[in-house]
Amino acid sequence: MPAQHVTPTNVMRLLAGLVDRLLAPVEGLPSGSHVMQLACGTGELSLELARRRPDLRITAIDVDSTVLDAGRAAAVERDLSVEFRTMSMAGLDLADGGVDAVISRMGMFLPGTAPFDVVAREAARVLRPGGPLSIATWSDLAGSPYTRIGLSVLRRVLPAGAVPDMESFFSDSARPGAFEGHLADAGFQDVEAAWFRWDTEYPDFEAWWRFVAEFGALKPLFDSLDASTRATARDVMESTMAEHGTGSGGYRLTATARVVTARR
Repeated sequence: MPAQHVTPTNVMRLLAGLVDRLLAPVEGLPSGSHVMQLACGTGELSLELARRRPDLRITAIDVDSTVLDAGRAAAVERDLSVEFRTMSMAGLDLADGGVDAVISRMGMFLPGTAPFDVVAREAARVLRPGGPLSIATWSDLAGSPYTRIGLSVLRRVLPAGAVPDMESFFSDSARPGAFEGHLADAGFQDVEAAWFRWDTEYPDFEAWWRFVAEFGALKPLFDSLDASTRATARDVMESTMAEHGTGSGGYRLTATARVVTARR
């Protein structure tokens, strides 16, 4: 059987429920405005904005050339105009006040990325005065079914202590209040944060398994499993997912994040 790859659709299915909420603050921008997406991944958020507002200039940045290539291919396939650039959030290759809006869907604050205070200062530097910031962030790992369920399965099949304590990353900087404080310290004004809860659906077990086991922060842990343990992990995952079944072979899962808006 040929290898199955994680597609942008599979990867971003979990985050699709955030699109309208995140794009609302920028959809009223004047024609020709420049919007930048930080840590864009495959760029689905930017691509959807380009579909809705083809008159905007949209730049999507990430440090991972693989996901950027996937985004470029999707833009060509859908005949959408998005500039994908390899760039670190900690050192944006853009002029002061060079963009009219900044958006980010989870990627602005994740384990392994640049310190959030640095990222916040860079975002503030390149955003024009009065320009909107619209981002979503996890405040803990339990809010995302990807990590909530994925980590629980890994901890059942791996020896004690083999799964890193990823939760500790969120204990300080991501807690409500601290996150907004970083933005205020960077020079943002009118910082507002609200909890947002949504449901997402996966059509079958294979789509869910490929997402959790073959993408993101948990992929190295699943890759480390030998064939027997990986098969056990699949069985444990399938059993765990039974409570989320829709009755048609698919799954419905609830996610909870915080949406934060501000102005420069």
